[in-house]
Amino acid sequence: MVDLDSSYNEKDFLAAVEAWTFSETSMGLGAVIAGYLILVLKILPHYMKNRHPYALNRILALYNVFQVAFSLYAVFLYTRYIINHGIITTRCPKGDDLKAVITEIWPYFIAKHVDLLDTVFFVLRKKDNQVTFLHVFHHTLMVTWTWFHLMYHPSDHFVVVGLINSFVHVLMYAYYGLSSLGPEYAKYVWWKKHLTKVQLIQFVLVLSNLHYQQKLSPCRIPSAFHYFCLSSISSFFFLFMNFYLRSYIKKVKDIPNDVGNRESTPQKVE
Repeated sequence: MVDLDSSYNEKDFLAAVEAWTFSETSMGLGAVIAGYLILVLKILPHYMKNRHPYALNRILALYNVFQVAFSLYAVFLYTRYIINHGIITTRCPKGDDLKAVITEIWPYFIAKHVDLLDTVFFVLRKKDNQVTFLHVFHHTLMVTWTWFHLMYHPSDHFVVVGLINSFVHVLMYAYYGLSSLGPEYAKYVWWKKHLTKVQLIQFVLVLSNLHYQQKLSPCRIPSAFHYFCLSSISSFFFLFMNFYLRSYIKKVKDIPNDVGNRESTPQKVE
């Protein structure tokens, strides 16, 4: 049913959680991804075709505040876990201990689905330039990751990943919130360029942790899942690096020398 390392006792594992099979997880995930893509690439664009963009100022303010608060909660949750069990967890949680681990996976699972609203708001506001391949690919792959982690092979393997990503989301949604308040707040989002750098550093740290977690842990996750995670993060790194080079390095080179050092207008982070 579940591809478990020999260090796990399958009876103990299944007593703690009724994990789905690979096919069951794939079917549930497929329904979520298909619904998301059809909604943001077909239904909503068709609905908005002859309509004026929605402002959504109050909704966006509440949404960004919620995202910052929820991400801070996740940072607290995973920091506490790392303090108790270390950056590289070298144990095999079973029984009630595994139930506790699964409880702490749920906030991250929920967060990745709430993040899909980013695209919905972009389409409703007719911010079509934000609905890029990078944006949709990133959200789709993160939802895929969390589904297979929670539904198919729950473990504490990705605690550091959750911590780093949640911290970056605190900064990212703080930026979204400030930039959505209007042009008069533009002076407070001067660090947008540096936020993209933080995202790139995030991917390097996550790749390093995933490599050593799999290498040192007595309870490794299935190899196929491990390499899926590594390839996903690697693809994010190269896509975000390409975004960074196109958005900042190339633009600076193309600007005449007399204006080359001026601050560019902040744009939405992918």
